[in-house]
Amino acid sequence: MPSHAMYLSRTQKRLVKRVVSFVYAVVTVAMITVFIRDWTGSGQFNASNSARARQLRSVQVYTEIELVPGTKQEAGSLLSEPTPVRTTAENFQPTSTTSEPPTTQDSPVEHKTTLITQTPCSQHYFLLILVASTPAYFDRRRLIRQTWAADSFIKPRWKTVFLLGQSRNTTDSEQLQREEAHYGDLIRADYYEDYWNQTLKVEMGFEWAARYCQFSFLLKADDDVFINTPAVLAVLNQPSTPTEKLYMGHVYKNPVVQRKGKWLLTQEEYNETHYPDFCAGPGYILSRDVVQSFVEIFDTIPKFKIDDAYVGMLAKEANIVPRHNRGFQTPPYLSRTCALFRDTLVRHGAVGQCLIDLFEKAHASFS
Repeated sequence: MPSHAMYLSRTQKRLVKRVVSFVYAVVTVAMITVFIRDWTGSGQFNASNSARARQLRSVQVYTEIELVPGTKQEAGSLLSEPTPVRTTAENFQPTSTTSEPPTTQDSPVEHKTTLITQTPCSQHYFLLILVASTPAYFDRRRLIRQTWAADSFIKPRWKTVFLLGQSRNTTDSEQLQREEAHYGDLIRADYYEDYWNQTLKVEMGFEWAARYCQFSFLLKADDDVFINTPAVLAVLNQPSTPTEKLYMGHVYKNPVVQRKGKWLLTQEEYNETHYPDFCAGPGYILSRDVVQSFVEIFDTIPKFKIDDAYVGMLAKEANIVPRHNRGFQTPPYLSRTCALFRDTLVRHGAVGQCLIDLFEKAHASFS
């Protein structure tokens, strides 16, 4: 009896070992698969991806915009701009010509968009970063200023500003006034802030950049992204990076129009089956000539519900082809962990401690 019990015990041990080995193999394969997916996930968008993977950041914009009383401006033509300076981030010389807006009270500046800010840039910047934000997100803007937004050079190579509408919350409005007075980096519009009005924010940001700032490249971003600014400058300084006709980011190729669900569009709103190719909204780069050309054709492209797709429509109208770069990492091609990859330029979904961690990792790699 004891020997028989010993025989059964050994058999059970062998069985347990086999089960454990099998489970270990399955877990290992799963981990390798996840790693490969995260590592290659920011690659070129493939039309064969699932419908869920192709869901866009499409949102509905109201056809009638509620402007803040007493601030509405009539549409006007752009001021003439000086020829942009072609420089590198390390050794640019500011232009000797400035584009100052009119200052007389009897002749207010006319804007094409909802823009109300007239503060010009103080110098030429190699990179101008426009961050679309929301009035209530004070903490996000504070962390951005404390991390990747600031340039420690004596002559800064990049400048970061925040794009904001107006708030209905009195407390937020008062705090925004203090924030604007203290930092001087808010670009304001005359419409009440709403999640669905991102197209208005993009337009007013582009107009401010084209009218009031001299720069070589513009990076439009959201306030929930990490920007690896030194890495971005390195890419823009590469000889292979065009200095004109550049529209670069995470490109959605031939994206499908959604006809059901949260992001639906009716046939009346858009009667095509696909959008023009466009870069994902959390972050993309434009050369100065492209920004200028977009502003000039705002009146020819009707305001669209999806800001990402709207910029793609502007690009198509201006004969600008989006250029894909895997360093722009956005869902669904994004790890759920707060990971900094070797080629990270712009990473979506980075707020709070994750933003701080990414900045410290990137800063250490460039130290």
